[in-house]
Amino acid sequence: MNRNLSAQLERRIPEPTVRGREPGFPVATASPSAEPEPDRPFAPSHRQRALLCLLALAAAFLAWWMSGYLFAYTDDAYVTSDIVSITPEVSGPIEAVHVTDNEWVKRGTLLFTIDPLPFRLAVEQARAEEARTQAQLPVDEAQLQVLRAQKESAEAAAKLAAANLRRDTPLGQSGWISAQALDRTRTAEAQSTAQQHAAEAALQKAHETLDLDKTAVASARAARQLAEWRLSRTKVVASVDGYVTHLAVQAGDMVSPNQAAVAIVDGNAWRVIANYKEYYLRHLRPGGLAWVWLDSHPWHLYRARIQGVAHGISRQRGSEALVPFVSPTVNWIRLQRRIPVRFTLLDSPGDDQLFMGADARVLVIY
Repeated sequence: MNRNLSAQLERRIPEPTVRGREPGFPVATASPSAEPEPDRPFAPSHRQRALLCLLALAAAFLAWWMSGYLFAYTDDAYVTSDIVSITPEVSGPIEAVHVTDNEWVKRGTLLFTIDPLPFRLAVEQARAEEARTQAQLPVDEAQLQVLRAQKESAEAAAKLAAANLRRDTPLGQSGWISAQALDRTRTAEAQSTAQQHAAEAALQKAHETLDLDKTAVASARAARQLAEWRLSRTKVVASVDGYVTHLAVQAGDMVSPNQAAVAIVDGNAWRVIANYKEYYLRHLRPGGLAWVWLDSHPWHLYRARIQGVAHGISRQRGSEALVPFVSPTVNWIRLQRRIPVRFTLLDSPGDDQLFMGADARVLVIY
């Protein structure tokens, strides 16, 4: 009886309903051991990693190889100009220096003066010598006139003596005059002839003396001009527009033509020299446009033109006087040979803002 009652009660109690499902279906209960597993990250295999590395290297090499056909870039570049060495043309102590270090000077600006006193004295001496030689010329001219007159007189006497001899010779042969008289006529003719030759020789010597004295005058004039030139060279001036650099001379220093005294950075010869690898040279042509980055004025690109490519470098250090030497090693690493390429600046921050030896970077887009 109890068993039948329990069965009837179970049929009367409705099953709990769950929202979203119809009654009569069993309710799934969560089990502690049925929690979902978290997602695991993808881990490539060693073979996949090696393949990715090879692909990355191949892509980098391809990009580098293709870049050589698009542009040429180098950071091995610098700004340069010409250094003009000012060497005095005469020797002597410096009397005064008229410029300061790093000063901008124009061509013809007085840099320093050499003590002019000994050169002034040399000019006065040369002028006196020139005056003395010139004063000798009128004396020579007067002597020449005297000797010309003597020569003419001797010629006239020789003609008269010759005529007398021609007249007396037949008379002496016929006996009209004595032999003694004929001998006196012959002696007079010989003496007059000798006097004529002596007058001609004296006149020739006077001509030579005059020519010699004229040469002495010309020599004295040249010596005077040289002395005046040396005096003018006691004022040493700038030969170009530019900046005085590393001024080390001062009053009292002895200078000579054997050693430069002042250096000037030419303000009209600014250029950029870039050492490009041989790989890029076939793309660089004179007149091509380039862009220059100056480390002294960063964050700005300046236009430039390719002036030319050097057609010779020295492979040995120490012979840079005629051709440049570009070191092929950096920190014991052997590099590809690099050739200097010269660029002319079209734009610049200003001549007063360019510095010789400053680093630069150059980009040429083909």
